[in-house]
Amino acid sequence: MKHDVLRHSAFFTHMEEFGYLRGLEDYLPEDFTAVFEIARVLEDTSSSLFQSLSRVMTVASARPPQELPSREWRPNRSVTVGDEYETALIGSVSDIRRILPHQFLLPDDVFMRRLAQRSLWINVPRTPQTRGFGSSATEYAPNNFKQKVYLLLDTSTSMSSHHRIQMAKAVAYVFLKRNLRELGHVYFRTFDVDIGPMHVATDARSLRELIQIAMRVGRLGNGTALERAIVQAAEDIRAKAALSGAEILVITDGAVHLDVDRVRTALGETIRLNTVKIGNAQIYAEDRQLRELAARGSAPQNQELARLEEAQRRAEFDLRGAVTDADRSRLRSQLAAVTQRLEQHRATVVERLRSTYGREIETLSSVFINIDDLATDEIFVLRQSEIEEVRELVRDVELDIEDGLDADGLREAAVLHEHIQLLLELATPGSEQQHDLQALSARLEELLKDVLAREGGVASSLRGISRADMRDLHLMLHMSAGEGGSIAAMLLAMLRRLFRNLFARG
Repeated sequence: MKHDVLRHSAFFTHMEEFGYLRGLEDYLPEDFTAVFEIARVLEDTSSSLFQSLSRVMTVASARPPQELPSREWRPNRSVTVGDEYETALIGSVSDIRRILPHQFLLPDDVFMRRLAQRSLWINVPRTPQTRGFGSSATEYAPNNFKQKVYLLLDTSTSMSSHHRIQMAKAVAYVFLKRNLRELGHVYFRTFDVDIGPMHVATDARSLRELIQIAMRVGRLGNGTALERAIVQAAEDIRAKAALSGAEILVITDGAVHLDVDRVRTALGETIRLNTVKIGNAQIYAEDRQLRELAARGSAPQNQELARLEEAQRRAEFDLRGAVTDADRSRLRSQLAAVTQRLEQHRATVVERLRSTYGREIETLSSVFINIDDLATDEIFVLRQSEIEEVRELVRDVELDIEDGLDADGLREAAVLHEHIQLLLELATPGSEQQHDLQALSARLEELLKDVLAREGGVASSLRGISRADMRDLHLMLHMSAGEGGSIAAMLLAMLRRLFRNLFARG
């Protein structure tokens, strides 16, 4: 069988890692293979896409421990960097410079007696022991000293436009893969109108599951609960010791108003927020909304506004209680002055709010990057070498079919068929790429039709199929089954018959 060739090709390796080949619980997301093409460009550090995102694609190093105040005791620093030391009893008077510092606090007579008895402790260098961290840079071995990350992925309906959700998944995937050796625990939530459940990666297996959960996100909801998501992430970080020092990475397309004071209080001084915004969505507020926001804020400018409003109310109250004309004239002048100051200050506060409304995330983020929506010709126009890779995959399917198609081969053929259809939809009409892809699509369908035309067809080839295989294949082929008796629809009909027979026997 040629499955080893297919399974270890770059395309199918990624499909397996994304969770698109097996263990499916629902239909795969729309245009799911687009994540592969975007991630392939993003992994190229010379690409303009990577360059625009480079500031968030490398995890920050864990914060160094705080220096102790100068008056407090410090450990012996007169050791060579890189050496390892262990404690031992002093051997001679010449070793006195290496004794552990706290022993100098001993009374003089005790110190001299221990020195004579050679019972003082010193640091003795020894040969460092090298312990292998891993055989490659792709291993994930978190510990408490590595940088923890909390990923927040926007799954609002607007993310379905311009392949934004696929772009967000690719950013999350490449970020995790680039930083595996430097990452501690990874936490992940989605958010739209609601906040999704929390997923945690604490080892290689759970990280693999977390990546597949993120890659399989398909249902998008209305609304963008960005503020609640950030506050929830901050609360999670403070509640879990394993997340101490974690950074939050938000990937969103939303322009959303945030209560700066609330979010800043939630983040505190220790939680760093980084944001990738996809697209150029903007929102605007009416004057009435801005005036209400100005009255509710807790910043010094808002507090001054509240003070002036209170002064205006007192002046109006005093004016209503004035008895003489002289008092009324004086109080009218005071009220006019307070009202003028109030309106001037309110206009200043409202204008400040107007300039930042819907863009508060920019000021709250340590790193904020806004990238344009993807240009199709920059991502989905393949180089000739990449067309050759697709052609080689189709040839491998042909060899696989010659050896006898099984459940794995049909999985790979179905996903490859879906990928070619995606590239065809995005190809420039009349281009050489479109011509090449049409030929490859026709060849793949011809190969699968040949399987169906054989005596017994798919039924004889897949007799050992399990119920889990059948479910996966049913879900995968369903996405390609359309009108007009397509090859995917034909295979799906065959699988349905097999499915019924399988459960009838069970």
